[in-house]
Amino acid sequence: MNMSTNYSTTNQSYKHLSEAERGEIEAYLSVGLKPAEIARRLGRNRSTITREINRGSITQVKKVNGQKVYYQHYYADAAHNRYRHAREASYYLKLDRVSDGFLTKFTEAMREKPRVHSVDTFVHTYRLQHVDAVVPSTKTLYNYIHQGLLEIKVIEFPRAVRIRKKFTKRPSTKKHLGKSIEERPEEINNRSRFGDWEIDSVLGGKTIGEPSILTLVERQTRYAVTKKLVEKKEEYVNQAILECMKLYP
Repeated sequence: MNMSTNYSTTNQSYKHLSEAERGEIEAYLSVGLKPAEIARRLGRNRSTITREINRGSITQVKKVNGQKVYYQHYYADAAHNRYRHAREASYYLKLDRVSDGFLTKFTEAMREKPRVHSVDTFVHTYRLQHVDAVVPSTKTLYNYIHQGLLEIKVIEFPRAVRIRKKFTKRPSTKKHLGKSIEERPEEINNRSRFGDWEIDSVLGGKTIGEPSILTLVERQTRYAVTKKLVEKKEEYVNQAILECMKLYP
């Protein structure tokens, strides 16, 4: 048999890479296989594999002889999540296709006092807990809210619902104590274990003494906890963290 027939697409419709295939790509890359060999083993076009690796790779950092070395690492789960979100964003999910129970739980979560979830964290958490459910993307859910299609209204939110824009932070000139975030263990970087939390704070303005919001995000599930601070001072931050620890031991 001519080997070229294995890759012929003359009478075949193109199929997107599956989650299992992405897992195989990550495994093959980990043992040093090149894109051409991976494509041959999966029966895929080499350009398809190369494009997938480029899209699904994340910049990582490690220390070699005391120097920081940046490199690209392909993560199958991150690549599949990127693909899934892109597919969801490519069409508008009709309201009647959303799984029963999702909108009810969403409304309850948004009206909860104190409110634990943002729109984005609720969508992400619900997906993890209901893997077979049809769940709208965060952007689509925002559209439902603004178009008045849901029971909950924009006015019920603390501030106008909007998608947070990406921004690049300027390098800090302050001296930071303790270990750098780039020196954390690999199991934290790749989010392979549960229980590693990131802490941050959001200021309402630039005036000293104004209230702020403390955020705690679990790295593996991206579950978020928020707490309002009277002021961004060490004693208020410590108090808020202790209160969160009591609620989520």
